Amino acid sequence: MTEELLPNIVAFLQPIKPFNQLPVPVLHRVAEQMAILYLGQGETLDKPTDGTGYLYIIRTGAIEQRHPDGSLRARLGDEDIFGFGLLHESWQQPAPDYSVQAIDNTLIYRIGYQALLDAIADYPEVVSQLALSAWSRMESSLNVRWSDQEKGLFFRPVGDVANRNIAVVTPQTPIQEVARIMRDQVRTSCAFVVDENRTLIGMMTDKDMTKRVVARGHDIRQPIASVMTDQLHTVYQDELAIRATGLMMQYNIQNIPVIDRQHHVVGLVTPQQLVQKNSVQAIFLIDQISRAHSSAELQALTPTRQAIFEALVDGNVSPTVIAQVLTMIYDAFTRRLTELAISYLGEPPCAWSWMAAGSHARGEVHLSSDQDNALLLDDGATDSDRHYFNHFAMYVCKGLADCGYTLCSGRFMAVTPTWCQRLTVWQNYYRKWATNPEYEWLLNLNVFIEIRHVAGDGGLFRQLDDYRHQQISRNVKLLAALLRNALRVRPPLGIFHKLVLEKDGDNKKVLNIKRAAIHCLVDLVRIYALHADIETLNTEDRILQLEDRQALNEASVQDMLGTWRYATQLRYLHQRLALSRGEPPDNMLDPARFGSFERQHLKDAFSIVSGFQEAAKMKFGG
Repeated sequence: MTEELLPNIVAFLQPIKPFNQLPVPVLHRVAEQMAILYLGQGETLDKPTDGTGYLYIIRTGAIEQRHPDGSLRARLGDEDIFGFGLLHESWQQPAPDYSVQAIDNTLIYRIGYQALLDAIADYPEVVSQLALSAWSRMESSLNVRWSDQEKGLFFRPVGDVANRNIAVVTPQTPIQEVARIMRDQVRTSCAFVVDENRTLIGMMTDKDMTKRVVARGHDIRQPIASVMTDQLHTVYQDELAIRATGLMMQYNIQNIPVIDRQHHVVGLVTPQQLVQKNSVQAIFLIDQISRAHSSAELQALTPTRQAIFEALVDGNVSPTVIAQVLTMIYDAFTRRLTELAISYLGEPPCAWSWMAAGSHARGEVHLSSDQDNALLLDDGATDSDRHYFNHFAMYVCKGLADCGYTLCSGRFMAVTPTWCQRLTVWQNYYRKWATNPEYEWLLNLNVFIEIRHVAGDGGLFRQLDDYRHQQISRNVKLLAALLRNALRVRPPLGIFHKLVLEKDGDNKKVLNIKRAAIHCLVDLVRIYALHADIETLNTEDRILQLEDRQALNEASVQDMLGTWRYATQLRYLHQRLALSRGEPPDNMLDPARFGSFERQHLKDAFSIVSGFQEAAKMKFGG
């Protein structure tokens, strides 16, 4: 590179991510390693013959990439970077899997990949953003957003703050011996009771000892199982500490067992460990919701929900945490509205369960989430009882709408009589959907394939949930139908000239991030999870469990997680931007706002989703 051209190249690189994070002297070293290529319209980029792996940056013009079969891979324009796909993980070996042709007169800068890494070696955060694997590039982009912010106590895993100094006893341990262990050996306020598999089955606190043993004169030689609490509220060690705080406020409890995913007790969390100098607005909003005396008071709290969302996004909190917090708030609004409905209508005439469905059930709530819910009634419910619950559902659904959770346009809500039914009717729904997954029925199942108990009788809900899982898990016919439905939507190829480039070469003016990436991933991960008999509902948790079950290899899991986190973060950032402009939040992104590196990330994400669609098609025969 001649010396007189270097200032011009440096000036070109300065505003482009991730080069904008490098000082001018380093950019100068990068520019020195660059070669200038010119392609006339219709000319093809020659494949390197010197054994060197290269990256390319388009200065002006446009190129088109095509697969060996002639199908369109991408179109790229000014400032776009390409070449990652031409390199193996062991980058020294070129792997030409697509051709590059200029569709306009095009000026390109070319740099050897190793030469680039050498020039920026002192800036690892930039190196990571230029990694060869797509998931690494997307993950590093997110890490840049999050790394400078201390997330605070409540947004840490509860296992990080739990007390690991716990008393563990068997059901047969005498009461007196349990009290002695609590006092002398461990010095704790409670003891956990486990079975022969070390699964948690009960708990005994010092207050329980006072009320159930001392006050009643209970024989202290009896086994602890005779007086222990066996209906427990627990948290997983990888859940957020804010989740434990929510349980304490909801059920007025002081001691919450912390368990691992095998239901082995690993610790204890108490208010003393959570209530420190830190204060998180979400905690106090949930408390205010639980104390509201009317739907009007709840509606007045809606702006606080938005303020919390804005603070979380502005604080660079991870999308996983944002979704969990918004889900907890949604649950709190729903639960309080069911309580207010009972105060207004009188006690329910039979057992019931208010169920969340869709993204609410999966714990993937965002600011424009609408209502997907249903009511489950005891089989003994009469027609008169159903009349009560119709009014009950109207009260709750209207209240949720007033609080910013819009009514579902498809009417997948408890207020619709079809979705306010007895247990046997719901069981018949799932049996019909699972055994004969016709397209119209599949639409219903896609909404209710994930359900979660929010309020009412948890035991009644578990009867239905167990039946649901039995019907849909490892159901080969259903998996094939779900896959065919999932493949109806294909992700676009990327962004070209500020428009969304579809696989057929057409362009669209807006990018629906939910349709293009998020929903595609939800569908694919669900299919893999059902095939592996994984019961968890959350998409990210499912991906991690697929790795644990060896249903996906590590590289596939990294690709899925990177794409999922990047797409959900994009949605949250877009919704935050909409709020700052006084616009309603939605899923529709403006392609014109993306810079060259964001376009590269999107192309990576869409490519990964498309690849997984093809892999699922091969595996499940869609």
